[in-house]
Amino acid sequence: MLKQILFLILIAFAIASCSTNSKINKRTTSKHISKEAKEEKEKTKAKRKAEVQKPKKKISIKHKLETHYNKYKAVPYKYGGTSIKGFDCSGFVQFTYKNIFNISLPRTTRLMLKEGTAIKKTQLRIGDLVLFRTSKRYRHVGIFMGDNLFMHVSTKKGLMKSNLNNPYWLKHYLASRRIL
Repeated sequence: MLKQILFLILIAFAIASCSTNSKINKRTTSKHISKEAKEEKEKTKAKRKAEVQKPKKKISIKHKLETHYNKYKAVPYKYGGTSIKGFDCSGFVQFTYKNIFNISLPRTTRLMLKEGTAIKKTQLRIGDLVLFRTSKRYRHVGIFMGDNLFMHVSTKKGLMKSNLNNPYWLKHYLASRRIL
Protein backbone atom coordinates (compact mmCIF):
# COMPACT_ATOMS: atom_id res chain seq x y z
CA MET A 1 0.00 0.00 0.00
CA LEU A 2 2.87 2.36 0.77
CA LYS A 3 4.24 1.62 -2.67
CA GLN A 4 0.89 2.58 -4.21
CA ILE A 5 0.77 5.90 -2.29
CA LEU A 6 4.35 6.72 -3.28
CA PHE A 7 3.56 5.82 -6.87
CA LEU A 8 0.46 8.07 -6.82
CA ILE A 9 2.47 10.96 -5.30
CA LEU A 10 5.15 10.57 -7.98
CA ILE A 11 2.54 10.57 -10.72
CA ALA A 12 0.80 13.62 -9.19
CA PHE A 13 4.15 15.41 -8.88
CA ALA A 14 5.04 14.55 -12.47
CA ILE A 15 1.70 15.78 -13.73
CA ALA A 16 1.94 18.97 -11.68
CA SER A 17 5.44 19.71 -12.90
CA CYS A 18 4.46 19.12 -16.54
CA SER A 19 1.50 21.44 -16.34
CA THR A 20 3.57 24.10 -14.60
CA ASN A 21 6.16 24.00 -17.39
CA SER A 22 3.54 24.27 -20.09
CA LYS A 23 1.93 27.19 -18.27
CA ILE A 24 5.26 28.94 -18.08
CA ASN A 25 5.83 28.26 -21.77
CA LYS A 26 2.35 29.47 -22.61
CA ARG A 27 2.86 32.65 -20.62
CA THR A 28 6.22 33.28 -22.24
CA THR A 29 4.79 32.51 -25.68
CA SER A 30 1.70 34.66 -25.12
CA LYS A 31 3.88 37.53 -23.92
CA HIS A 32 6.00 37.10 -27.02
CA ILE A 33 2.95 36.93 -29.28
CA SER A 34 1.30 39.92 -27.66
CA LYS A 35 4.54 41.90 -28.08
CA GLU A 36 4.60 40.98 -31.79
CA ALA A 37 0.90 41.79 -32.07
CA LYS A 38 1.49 45.19 -30.45
CA GLU A 39 4.34 45.92 -32.85
CA GLU A 40 2.17 44.90 -35.82
CA LYS A 41 -0.66 47.06 -34.53
CA GLU A 42 1.70 50.03 -34.22
CA LYS A 43 2.97 49.49 -37.78
CA THR A 44 -0.62 49.37 -39.07
CA LYS A 45 -1.47 52.57 -37.19
CA ALA A 46 1.61 54.28 -38.61
CA LYS A 47 0.68 53.18 -42.14
CA ARG A 48 -2.86 54.51 -41.76
CA LYS A 49 -1.59 57.78 -40.36
CA ALA A 50 0.84 58.14 -43.27
CA GLU A 51 -1.96 57.39 -45.76
CA VAL A 52 -4.17 60.02 -44.17
CA GLN A 53 -1.36 62.57 -44.25
CA LYS A 54 -0.45 61.87 -47.88
CA PRO A 55 -2.06 64.47 -50.07
CA LYS A 56 -4.58 62.76 -52.31
CA LYS A 57 -3.97 63.26 -55.98
CA LYS A 58 -6.21 66.09 -57.01
CA ILE A 59 -7.56 65.65 -60.49
CA SER A 60 -7.27 68.94 -62.31
CA ILE A 61 -10.23 70.69 -63.91
CA LYS A 62 -8.46 70.44 -67.26
CA HIS A 63 -8.09 66.66 -66.89
CA LYS A 64 -11.76 66.29 -65.93
CA LEU A 65 -12.86 68.38 -68.91
CA GLU A 66 -10.53 66.57 -71.34
CA THR A 67 -11.84 63.20 -70.14
CA HIS A 68 -15.40 64.46 -70.49
CA TYR A 69 -14.67 65.79 -73.98
CA ASN A 70 -13.14 62.49 -75.11
CA LYS A 71 -16.09 60.57 -73.70
CA TYR A 72 -18.73 62.62 -75.56
CA LYS A 73 -16.95 63.91 -78.68
CA ALA A 74 -18.92 61.53 -80.93
CA VAL A 75 -22.28 62.89 -79.73
CA PRO A 76 -24.02 64.85 -82.51
CA TYR A 77 -25.71 68.24 -82.43
CA LYS A 78 -29.42 68.23 -81.69
CA TYR A 79 -31.43 71.41 -81.30
CA GLY A 80 -32.70 71.51 -77.71
CA GLY A 81 -30.65 68.40 -76.88
CA THR A 82 -29.51 67.82 -73.32
CA SER A 83 -28.46 64.16 -73.37
CA ILE A 84 -25.94 61.82 -74.94
CA LYS A 85 -28.39 61.27 -77.79
CA GLY A 86 -27.62 64.82 -78.90
CA PHE A 87 -26.67 68.21 -77.46
CA ASP A 88 -27.07 71.80 -78.39
CA CYS A 89 -24.43 74.21 -77.04
CA SER A 90 -26.18 75.23 -73.82
CA GLY A 91 -27.46 71.70 -73.23
CA PHE A 92 -23.90 70.40 -73.33
CA VAL A 93 -22.59 73.11 -71.00
CA GLN A 94 -25.43 72.46 -68.57
CA PHE A 95 -24.82 68.67 -68.76
CA THR A 96 -21.06 69.12 -68.26
CA TYR A 97 -21.30 71.40 -65.24
CA LYS A 98 -23.83 69.11 -63.58
CA ASN A 99 -21.87 65.91 -64.21
CA ILE A 100 -18.35 67.16 -63.52
CA PHE A 101 -18.82 69.90 -60.92
CA ASN A 102 -22.30 69.13 -59.58
CA ILE A 103 -23.34 72.70 -60.45
CA SER A 104 -26.77 73.40 -61.90
CA LEU A 105 -26.79 75.97 -64.67
CA PRO A 106 -29.82 77.40 -66.44
CA ARG A 107 -30.89 75.77 -69.67
CA THR A 108 -30.40 78.68 -72.08
CA THR A 109 -27.38 80.68 -73.19
CA ARG A 110 -29.28 83.89 -72.47
CA LEU A 111 -29.68 82.87 -68.80
CA MET A 112 -26.10 81.57 -68.57
CA LEU A 113 -24.98 85.12 -69.41
CA LYS A 114 -26.25 86.11 -65.95
CA GLU A 115 -24.56 83.30 -64.00
CA GLY A 116 -21.31 83.55 -62.05
CA THR A 117 -18.99 86.52 -62.38
CA ALA A 118 -18.19 88.53 -65.49
CA ILE A 119 -14.50 88.35 -66.40
CA LYS A 120 -12.34 89.82 -69.12
CA LYS A 121 -11.27 87.58 -71.96
CA THR A 122 -7.66 88.03 -70.82
CA GLN A 123 -8.57 86.58 -67.41
CA LEU A 124 -9.98 83.29 -68.70
CA ARG A 125 -9.21 80.15 -66.70
CA ILE A 126 -9.96 76.55 -67.58
CA GLY A 127 -13.64 75.84 -66.97
CA ASP A 128 -14.88 79.39 -67.58
CA LEU A 129 -17.79 79.95 -69.94
CA VAL A 130 -17.20 81.79 -73.20
CA LEU A 131 -20.27 83.27 -74.87
CA PHE A 132 -20.80 84.51 -78.40
CA ARG A 133 -23.49 86.38 -80.29
CA THR A 134 -23.63 84.56 -83.62
CA SER A 135 -26.59 86.58 -84.94
CA LYS A 136 -29.14 89.06 -83.67
CA ARG A 137 -31.30 86.16 -82.54
CA TYR A 138 -28.81 83.48 -81.49
CA ARG A 139 -26.12 83.15 -78.88
CA HIS A 140 -23.56 80.40 -78.43
CA VAL A 141 -21.68 79.07 -75.37
CA GLY A 142 -18.64 76.92 -74.78
CA ILE A 143 -16.21 75.99 -72.01
CA PHE A 144 -12.67 77.38 -72.00
CA MET A 145 -10.01 74.63 -72.08
CA GLY A 146 -6.80 76.69 -71.93
CA ASP A 147 -4.36 77.52 -74.72
CA ASN A 148 -7.04 79.69 -76.40
CA LEU A 149 -9.22 76.61 -76.98
CA PHE A 150 -12.81 76.08 -75.95
CA MET A 151 -15.09 73.07 -76.34
CA HIS A 152 -18.57 73.54 -77.67
CA VAL A 153 -21.23 71.85 -79.77
CA SER A 154 -21.27 72.85 -83.43
CA THR A 155 -24.39 72.40 -85.55
CA LYS A 156 -22.29 70.74 -88.27
CA LYS A 157 -19.62 68.83 -86.35
CA GLY A 158 -21.17 68.16 -82.94
CA LEU A 159 -18.89 68.37 -79.92
CA MET A 160 -15.57 69.92 -80.89
CA LYS A 161 -12.79 72.28 -79.85
CA SER A 162 -12.21 75.64 -81.49
CA ASN A 163 -9.65 78.41 -81.15
CA LEU A 164 -10.80 81.72 -79.67
CA ASN A 165 -8.41 83.48 -82.07
CA ASN A 166 -10.26 82.11 -85.09
CA PRO A 167 -11.59 85.17 -86.98
CA TYR A 168 -15.18 83.90 -86.74
CA TRP A 169 -15.06 83.57 -82.94
CA LEU A 170 -13.12 86.85 -82.54
CA LYS A 171 -15.83 88.66 -84.47
CA HIS A 172 -18.71 87.11 -82.47
CA TYR A 173 -17.20 87.08 -78.96
CA LEU A 174 -19.72 88.43 -76.42
CA ALA A 175 -18.61 87.71 -72.84
CA SER A 176 -16.87 85.38 -70.39
CA ARG A 177 -18.28 84.14 -67.10
CA ARG A 178 -16.56 82.43 -64.17
CA ILE A 179 -18.77 79.86 -62.51
CA LEU A 180 -16.21 77.81 -60.55
